[in-house]
Amino acid sequence: MIRLGKLEGILLISFLLFFSFSLLYIFRSFDNNTLVSWKWIFGDRGFSAILPFLLLGTAFSLVISRQIPLEKYPAPVLAVIAGTSVLPLWSEPELLLDSGRYFLQAKSLSEYGSIYFIREWGQAISSWTDMPLVPFLYGLILKSGNESRTAIQLFNTIIFILTVFLTYKTGAGLWNRELGFYAGLLLAGMPYLLIQVPQMLVDVHAMFFHILAVYCFVQAIRSRDHFSLFLSTLTLVLAVFVKFSTWPMLALLPVTGFIIYLQDDRQQTILKRAAFILLSAALIAIIILVFKFPVFYQQIQILLTYQRPALTLWGEGTISSFLFQCHPFIAILALYSIFRACQLRDKPFLIVALYLLLIVFLQIQRIRYMIPLLPFIAMMAAYGIVAFRETQVRRFCGCMIVSSSLAILYVVYLPFLHTTSMMNIKMAGEALNNLDDEFINVTVLPQENSEGSTFIAIPLLDLFTEKQILSRQSWPHTKPDHLSAHSPLLFTWMQNKPSYYELPKDQNPVLRPLIVISSGNVSDEAYRHLLDTIPSTDFSHFTRHSGVFRYRTMVSVYN
Repeated sequence: MIRLGKLEGILLISFLLFFSFSLLYIFRSFDNNTLVSWKWIFGDRGFSAILPFLLLGTAFSLVISRQIPLEKYPAPVLAVIAGTSVLPLWSEPELLLDSGRYFLQAKSLSEYGSIYFIREWGQAISSWTDMPLVPFLYGLILKSGNESRTAIQLFNTIIFILTVFLTYKTGAGLWNRELGFYAGLLLAGMPYLLIQVPQMLVDVHAMFFHILAVYCFVQAIRSRDHFSLFLSTLTLVLAVFVKFSTWPMLALLPVTGFIIYLQDDRQQTILKRAAFILLSAALIAIIILVFKFPVFYQQIQILLTYQRPALTLWGEGTISSFLFQCHPFIAILALYSIFRACQLRDKPFLIVALYLLLIVFLQIQRIRYMIPLLPFIAMMAAYGIVAFRETQVRRFCGCMIVSSSLAILYVVYLPFLHTTSMMNIKMAGEALNNLDDEFINVTVLPQENSEGSTFIAIPLLDLFTEKQILSRQSWPHTKPDHLSAHSPLLFTWMQNKPSYYELPKDQNPVLRPLIVISSGNVSDEAYRHLLDTIPSTDFSHFTRHSGVFRYRTMVSVYN
């Protein structure tokens, strides 16, 4: 136990937080994150931009830690904190071009049904290296929610809340409810993770299905009923088909079972139940993989020949991921927890430590690929928090982590994200909803400074508008000669043009308004030559950009 009195602990934590955030700001050039690096997000503003909010968070944390026993009501408190932390971020644009890929896959189900989706996955539906589970779920939401991005964001927020709850339950099962509560709380104190929640991506879902599989597996081998065996098998199969990167993580489940086997009296029962779950899940997964063997084989070839060597070129760094994009306190507490667990010879700690070792062993350099492991990092940090002797100090530390993360998130992250050129897609899509026209004619121009294809921006625009998108251009679906073999934007050239973007054969709509998506400003006089459309003098341009990213989406609307 860390034997600090209430006052000493609160003063020490407050000083260290302001000191660590000041250091991060001073050395922000070391943050090489490719999306929200600290050297970008502050812009012309200095550290003074967040200082008042850090002070406000400190005062708020002090009041909460003295007055409200948060850990006594873990489930409702965590649900409220997780949900309210994400809601303001719904105003983000789609930040990554991968969202366009997932939208195309999901809309195929929305347009043509589940059978078509299963049959054409990897054929008419370009699958790249994606697994089908999350796009399938997205497709069901689009089909029932009239292609509403709000419905997608609500679904993702619920997934995040459930992940926080499962992190709490897993921590509580391995140790106690208080530690589990702080583990769930700290998951809401990671700024990079929170900005991923409203996005139409699969990383947060991979985190959810992974922690769900681990929790159900641990519960199933410890219990005696048969239903838990079925549930654990099902969740393990689902986790297999959410993302390829979960496979090495799920491979640690036998080791997890062995650790529990060593510390439980019912060793034979645990061994039999673990073997049943793992073998049953493997059998079901193999049957599904064989059913779509050509698709999965091609995907694995892409992973081995393209993505694996390319990952060494896309690295971000441990300092960026754990200090800038998670939280310096979480990193420090996680490291301290290793020392404390070694002192106490805590066997359950080995289960969560395995996943930290996986980051080292696989040399995972991008925080996006670490997201499924963040619940275990949160549990390690929570193990460090409960080392404080005083309850109020533990509570104050947890609240300070969350409040300071939210201050950074809302004051500098979110305003920066609103300056990116992807915001033009969002604003243009919302503007199109106010027009009377049913069809929207979209033309794209090549990127001037990026290797990416502008065509991937069309489904992103479709996500933000209720109108029917028409694309009369041919979509390239092979790698252009000038493109690097390991370009992270290679997938943008590998998308088949969906039939729902073709001009309806039984209709001849007037092809206006015309939408031009480009990487720079478009001449109003030249746009008429792009396609044979009716001239117009009513136009608007969406041209904001942060000046940071080479891939840009400027949108011109001619009506």
